[in-house]
Amino acid sequence: MQQLSIGFVGTGRIARALISGLVNDPANRICGYDKDPDAIAAVVKQFGIEGTSSTAEVARDARIIILAVKPYQIEEVVEELRPHLTTGHLLISVAAGITSEFIRQHSIDAMRVIRVMPNTPAFTGQGMTAVSKGIMATQEDIALATTMFSAIGRVAVLDERLMDAATAVSGSGPAYMFSLIASIAEGGRQCGLSMQDAILLSAQTMLGAATMVLNGEKTPEELIREVTTPGGTTEAGLKQMDAHHVRQAMIETVKAAATRSNELKQ
Repeated sequence: MQQLSIGFVGTGRIARALISGLVNDPANRICGYDKDPDAIAAVVKQFGIEGTSSTAEVARDARIIILAVKPYQIEEVVEELRPHLTTGHLLISVAAGITSEFIRQHSIDAMRVIRVMPNTPAFTGQGMTAVSKGIMATQEDIALATTMFSAIGRVAVLDERLMDAATAVSGSGPAYMFSLIASIAEGGRQCGLSMQDAILLSAQTMLGAATMVLNGEKTPEELIREVTTPGGTTEAGLKQMDAHHVRQAMIETVKAAATRSNELKQ
């Protein structure tokens, strides 16, 4: 990775996950600010980055500024940064529902903005991040953001109009997966397994199945057919899923999350 000067405004969970990946490259110079002094002190101690006492210091010390705050805090933070921003800065926002144009309009006219949606598996290096380009951002900016977020997993570059869908699928998706793991494990417990063993069997099976899909050699539908023997155990289980409309329920789950993401949009 090329040498980068990166500043974080906000040091919550996603910020810490990204920092944990970026600090592996000693060429990166990373600083951070958090309104909670204890929070930034903990991050400085854990990762060895430079702590700052204000957003102005972040803008002074970093060319890439990652806005890792809650959506309702974005307007206040960007307007606080605005007097210190130049066209040499790149803003990267992880705030759900906040458009790149909203951020540009509250900063400076020529501000380059990238919007991203990471997810919590970033903590294990297996994150999924959707990246989209603001109106003033360049392809070089997108390439840079892609490289940065590849430090914590996979990256998909999308048109910004698709970010609500990406938020619904991968941003909120870990919670759906955790729910499925817990439900499958509970079924195993009711069939006699210990909960510890049932969770291990369920979670590792999901991980292995996801790996097979990501290999890209076969579609999920083809893989389902391969594992399903007529009259066998898998077919019996799939029939119950169909009877309880599990597939449609998951489709509606994603659509509900996408609708809510759109409602939060600014």
